[in-house]
Amino acid sequence: MKMKKLYSISISLIGVLINTCLFGQQVQVTSPYFQNPELLIDFADDCAKFWSGVHDPTYGGFYTFVNKEGNATNTSEKHLVSLSRDAYGMTRAFMLTGNEEYLQMASSSLDFIDNHLWDENYGGWHRSSNRSGSSPRTGDKTAFDQHYALLGNAAFYEATRSSNTWNVIEKGLDHMNEVYWDDRTEYLGYFHKTNTQSENPNGKSFNSTVDAITTHLYPLYLTTGDQQYLDRLNILKSNMIEYLVGSMDQSVIGFAEEFDSEWNIDHSQNRTIMGHVLKTAWCLGRIHRIDQDNNAINAAEVLIDDVLQNGYDHIYGGPFKDYDRTNGQMMMYGISDKAKAWWQMEQAITSGFILFDITKDEKYLQMTEESLDFFMDYFVDPTYGEIYADRAQNGSKIPQWGEDKGNDWKAAYHSIETAYYAYLYSQLLLKQEGASLYYNIEASNTERELLMNPLAIDFDKLKIQSVSLNGENFTDFNRDTRIVTLPANVEGKLKVTYIMEGLAPISVIDPLSSPTVTNNISIFPNPTKDVLFIESKTSNTSYRVLNILGNLEMSGTLNKLRDQINVSSLKSGIYFLQVDDTTIRFIKE
Repeated sequence: MKMKKLYSISISLIGVLINTCLFGQQVQVTSPYFQNPELLIDFADDCAKFWSGVHDPTYGGFYTFVNKEGNATNTSEKHLVSLSRDAYGMTRAFMLTGNEEYLQMASSSLDFIDNHLWDENYGGWHRSSNRSGSSPRTGDKTAFDQHYALLGNAAFYEATRSSNTWNVIEKGLDHMNEVYWDDRTEYLGYFHKTNTQSENPNGKSFNSTVDAITTHLYPLYLTTGDQQYLDRLNILKSNMIEYLVGSMDQSVIGFAEEFDSEWNIDHSQNRTIMGHVLKTAWCLGRIHRIDQDNNAINAAEVLIDDVLQNGYDHIYGGPFKDYDRTNGQMMMYGISDKAKAWWQMEQAITSGFILFDITKDEKYLQMTEESLDFFMDYFVDPTYGEIYADRAQNGSKIPQWGEDKGNDWKAAYHSIETAYYAYLYSQLLLKQEGASLYYNIEASNTERELLMNPLAIDFDKLKIQSVSLNGENFTDFNRDTRIVTLPANVEGKLKVTYIMEGLAPISVIDPLSSPTVTNNISIFPNPTKDVLFIESKTSNTSYRVLNILGNLEMSGTLNKLRDQINVSSLKSGIYFLQVDDTTIRFIKE
């Protein structure tokens, strides 16, 4: 398995030191995804193709339970959270690629949610139903489910500004405000759950608090600029700092995640999840980008530093999973090796990006780089596509847990969101080049000013570089305020290119300077343009080259211990070289 690579900072030369003093900090990074962020668009596209295979063309939406090969294993159930996560992922895939088929599938998933899972009697969304949606499952309702019902809708609204989608969002928000919001001055926050009748709201939790930010409140503020969302974000910021971070002095690692209705810690629940700690830091950093509250960023640093010190793999990279916060012991769940989860890797990537952007502390970028490389090297399935849910510390399979790709928790969300944010941050913050996104805006009978804020970043430096509408140059936009003005009755496909201005330079090192090595083979250069040199321990052995979807591109025999193959005919992208029982990733430029 690949060991963690060295991470270097270019402050050794006098000239660089002077440049640092005058113009800000310079760092060097070596990840191929930092050097070629477009690879992340390819990855998102491949993930979307995987999920396209389990879209239900008859009743709409997506099947929930999907095996390693991409086949639906249970076609009789559909689940709210996975449907919304699929809609989110397909929407982001459209925004990255411009493929409108992905947007259409996202729309069908949201239609299924609204048409079949909304509780017409008591309000709120049911958690699941049969395939057709004719028999929704009744039972207790949670803030987690209600928040995530809005995840796909908020992303779809950003991409389309659809009035129908906005109506669904308002319906969901009204229900959350009426039923789940605790407006008692001393206990402000979202309740954790209600009964079937949307009565007896009780409890507070990480999920009821932080997931409100990521699923809808933050994206809705970026899309609308409406003060009501910022006001709610500021209350939740206080909740995170006072109750989540505030419980850390009673924890060996992490924080308390469940509370009663008055924010007293539920001591019967001791699990702390590293992904939740990192996600809280990410949310605090995102809110800081709006209001510049130093308390938020100070708390975010405390959170990430706790993970780096107590719950992070400094050998292979990436955060570990879950711990007992009272004694610091890792929860093993019946396995013998330490484990990492797909979605927790994303939280390390996104929180590391935003903390580096704000603080310029290289350790956060190092965490991002290590986690992203581990994610792409070991979570991505080179044979069937998409990502596994869990990997062992060194990236190997955890046999007891299987390798299914979809369930009522795992869908298209985290894989494609990782690609989305990693692409934007790498392109804008590190490479400091234009990053383009697509939107498919519906017509309106009045002129509209569209606020374009694709991510949390230094908004003073984020500009619109160019806009096209239906393939033609479009000039009615304000580059500094990032407002695109569309006349009445105009619709179509926008391509908006963003750029950062006034940033300190970042040096991205070409990884061609060192070979990629596993236990059995090494390859050089990586990335490559034409010839890939291979050194193996045995001669006269067969090899195969697979694309990211697992399709065979090349095969042959390595006749010598040191041999080479010509890959110039391959399209640019990520590929996997298989030699005997060893698989190694390489990039074709």
